[in-house]
Amino acid sequence: MTETTSKLIDLIQSGKNILVCGHMRPDGDCIGAALAMRRICENLGKTADAVCDADKPVSFAFLPDIDRFCKSRKKSYDVFISVDCANEKRLGAYSSALDAAEHAVDIDHHPFNPKFGDINVVDESASSTCLIIYELFKDTELIDKQTAELLYTGISTDTGHFMHSNTDARTFSAAMGLMELGLDIGRINHDIYCNKSKRKIKLTARALDGMEYYAGGAVALMTLSLADLGECGCTSEDTEGLIDFAKSVEGVKIAVSMCEQEGGTVRVSLRSVEADVSAVAGRFGGGGHKLASGCMVSGTLDFVKDKIVSAAAEALGVAK
Repeated sequence: MTETTSKLIDLIQSGKNILVCGHMRPDGDCIGAALAMRRICENLGKTADAVCDADKPVSFAFLPDIDRFCKSRKKSYDVFISVDCANEKRLGAYSSALDAAEHAVDIDHHPFNPKFGDINVVDESASSTCLIIYELFKDTELIDKQTAELLYTGISTDTGHFMHSNTDARTFSAAMGLMELGLDIGRINHDIYCNKSKRKIKLTARALDGMEYYAGGAVALMTLSLADLGECGCTSEDTEGLIDFAKSVEGVKIAVSMCEQEGGTVRVSLRSVEADVSAVAGRFGGGGHKLASGCMVSGTLDFVKDKIVSAAAEALGVAK
């Protein structure tokens, strides 16, 4: 057991009210990490709330304890554990709970994390936050089968099912360690990648049918309006993973997915095989990783499309 792990365990055991918080618009790594840390607290004999500033994620309804991923139940917490949050802003409405807590823990793998905790476990070389949590507690008896399923989900989704360039020996070592705890890998992988609703399949078809190409085919763009979401019976959450279709097209170096939001903004996701898309997102107030980033941009779909496609082409050093 490392010194950091020992400090974390001592802090959790001394806590009275513990809040584990992920980022706004949570993905698989965020949800897996938050619920896994909640279970680890529980396995230490403590109770904890696992939250994020978002509605309950329907896409991960199969996960253990997903019904425990909810709004906070208490007015204040003395221990605040942030997972997968690049900075305090990503906590959304729960940033006030961070400020009010006596002790804060920051567990994350995003670059430029300002390390806002009393205990900071920030490793940007890690493929996922769930990988960091696994490595922190693998030499303890705190990772049970359900916790392992949560951690595997985060590791798998943040590496694109082990296809992204952030997949490394640490990633496979963690996956092997989690499998040894008795995971049904076939079932979990099916739940993550294959068990899609009919409405999401309809939305996927619409997104693919409208895909556009720029910069000589090097930039692929998918756009979905509020009308598209409504007509397919979907929400913004259902767009998760669609960008991988654009990235898989031959010759595409930057994939862009744009989804119109209420209030005159557009949610933009960017994926790349070589260019630094975090720099593209950063121009619009967003960020993330070099090959996977995002931002929220004010304006109409056409306005944002023009800005983002121009920035993506510029990042590749080619004409739009």
